[in-house]
Amino acid sequence: MEKLKNLRKLYNYKQKDLAAILGVKPKDISDWELNKSQPELKMLRDIAVIFGTSVYDLLNNDVVTITSWKPWNTDEKIDSFWGHIGILLYNSYVIKWYPITSATANKVECDLHDDQPDTQTKILAVETLNNRVLFINKSIIKKISLLGDSSDMPKDWELPWDGYQGLGAEEYYNLIKEYFFNYEHFCENTSEQLQIIIDELIKKNRITDDNVLELINDVYIYFHDNTTETISIGDASALLNSIMDIEFEMSRFIHFEDLNGEIHFIPIESIGLIDMPLYLYKTGSHELSDNE
Repeated sequence: MEKLKNLRKLYNYKQKDLAAILGVKPKDISDWELNKSQPELKMLRDIAVIFGTSVYDLLNNDVVTITSWKPWNTDEKIDSFWGHIGILLYNSYVIKWYPITSATANKVECDLHDDQPDTQTKILAVETLNNRVLFINKSIIKKISLLGDSSDMPKDWELPWDGYQGLGAEEYYNLIKEYFFNYEHFCENTSEQLQIIIDELIKKNRITDDNVLELINDVYIYFHDNTTETISIGDASALLNSIMDIEFEMSRFIHFEDLNGEIHFIPIESIGLIDMPLYLYKTGSHELSDNE
């Protein structure tokens, strides 16, 4: 696991430090990093939470977004917070604000300053600190704003219900889904310490059978006429694939299937913003990668 070694060094952990946190021997860490052995799923989940990522990302070549975490501390603030991105839709007077990192702010600025037709994108993709992914149709919105942390808060700002970092590490979302839909597997393959954290997260955020899909499957589509539709999507790969088709001018429709089996076709000209859970985006991206 070359990625484990890279993450450990980025977080300034020595092998003995990480071993102490995980309750294993330093030699175990060394063996994992040298691919002499691989940790079981329980341990992989603990490692993913420590580094604020997911088991899937630990085991493949995806780039892991580096943030600042303290193991097992669900109240830890992310130190890479830069400020907010705001999106103002047509026929609306209220800006939608989302917390972002400095890297994301720079990415947005570079994209919007790019005046070369060959490199201009139609859809601006933005990953937020509260574990959302935004697809912004730049030709349909009225304005994009960037507001640094040192600036005064806008009057219409509201803190997201899940705060500036969502629920925490990406793996939390996988675990919460498993908790509700495959509880036996959750108990068998999750450490006691991590089970306690998930229990506390569920209670603290009042997540239930009735609203868990809002957290992991609900996509908010904001139309140019300032109406909104919320759709629960089971498989995000079709949605992501259709967004890529629009970028390459192979289609003008966003299309996807919801959890009820209904297939939706929505012209991109009618959409200003798509707001989806990072968990759903990542699972859809993984499915696209695995099918290549």
